[in-house]
Amino acid sequence: MKMIVWSLIGLCMLIFVTNILAEEQVIKPEYTEATLRIPAPEASPTPDVPKLIPFKVGEKFEFSVNWGNVKAGSATMRIEDMLDYQGHDVYQVIVEAKSSKFFSVFYPVRDKLESLIDVKGLFSRRYWTKQDEGNRKWERKYEFEQENNSAKYKDRTYYIRSGIQDEVSAIFFVRTLDLQVGTPVYVDIFAKRQNWQVRCDVLKTEKVKVPAGEFETILVEPELKFEGLWKKGKAKIWLTNDERRIPVKVETKFVIGSINMKLEHYQLGNNVASMK
Repeated sequence: MKMIVWSLIGLCMLIFVTNILAEEQVIKPEYTEATLRIPAPEASPTPDVPKLIPFKVGEKFEFSVNWGNVKAGSATMRIEDMLDYQGHDVYQVIVEAKSSKFFSVFYPVRDKLESLIDVKGLFSRRYWTKQDEGNRKWERKYEFEQENNSAKYKDRTYYIRSGIQDEVSAIFFVRTLDLQVGTPVYVDIFAKRQNWQVRCDVLKTEKVKVPAGEFETILVEPELKFEGLWKKGKAKIWLTNDERRIPVKVETKFVIGSINMKLEHYQLGNNVASMK
């Protein structure tokens, strides 16, 4: 027990230092043009979005979050509503995460993220985060003007690629794609005030068992070049290998070791939507 306690204390100290370093970024120019970091090979274009959209209002996923054999907390992801945002129909997606009682003694976490996803274009219109971790609190809001290829953050304007995603909307966008084993897909994401093109390798299909049940899945491995919702490096996401593309399991790097999320409960939305 003492070894676990000291390991958690060391982990919390590393997380605290890492977050401070990540926040100490200064924007110098009045207008910043965020450049594309990783060009996609022309031979492997991202598939077109199919006519069937695998999610609807009312969809909700509940996950357990584990660090090794220690339960670190829980997370939920849900489509709360369909709203009118500046004249555009959007899905209001809410993601919430909180640490377990035991883990909160050393490093309390209370995070809430909101993504407004354009219903027709399936790209982000706004991304808002409010995070409370350890003894630090911070809030961010990116507003995307897709028609003008611009993003606003505080008093700065940034260039964005057409159809840009945020860190949450990117997950929903990938769920709409015709994933084929051996064929990578690419997603443009705006994070850390920059444009990034993330390569997602589609590795294999396999049966996965989690608390919510046993599922036939397809394994997607995005390679992240930035620190954000997840740590930099490769992550693994198991989606059900059907039209719903339900996220069943996630594995990603952490400051020490890795964390995994497993689906505990889920609630489907209304019938699968059709793109007009």
